[in-house]
Amino acid sequence: MRLLEIVFYLLRSNCKITIKELASVYNVSTRTIQRDLDKLSVLGIPIIIHRGKNGGIEIDNNYIIRRQMLRYNDYESLMLALYICENISKNLEQSLLIDRFKIVDEKRCSKILNKLQERFIVDLYEEKFDSESEVCKKIDKALDNKTFIEVEINRGKICIFPISYVLRQEGLCLYYYDEEYKLIPIKNIDNVVLLNKSYNGNIISYNDNKKSLKIV
Repeated sequence: MRLLEIVFYLLRSNCKITIKELASVYNVSTRTIQRDLDKLSVLGIPIIIHRGKNGGIEIDNNYIIRRQMLRYNDYESLMLALYICENISKNLEQSLLIDRFKIVDEKRCSKILNKLQERFIVDLYEEKFDSESEVCKKIDKALDNKTFIEVEINRGKICIFPISYVLRQEGLCLYYYDEEYKLIPIKNIDNVVLLNKSYNGNIISYNDNKKSLKIV
């Protein structure tokens, strides 16, 4: 969802924005923003990067999000995805992404949203997860730098190598390696400490390993 937010942010800006400024706005690392910009370029968004002292990022002035680019079922799919995400994520609810997307076609988006609110109730978790909590921010840094972390849970502290987030029926979880592969619900982590210890070995992805995982 951050990709869509970045597009709208750049479209609203009247001047060039630096990667550092974008990282500050979305509270992520500059490396994460660079990856986001690369993804947008691959998707066909004309991102222009100006190098040098007065450099920055902007979207080509001739670029416009046209209604004709999206069919009605495209709007339905996008609105459904945003609607579900806003109902399970505290951050996306607060970011008002649906309201921002209405800029493209307010009448059509409002019609679809009203129908979703009447017919599609999302009741997955007792509490929406917060992907921008202090715990997640530290985990994000470890994921970016591929380093170990020390996590504090109710039964003590453990040193683990974080691999990825996983959204399951238990809520948002962290898939990690600790001599064996395990999962831990983010809500069970009280604190995270970044460690100056990296791991360069082979990793088994969650999808290739999910049938034999233990949940802490």
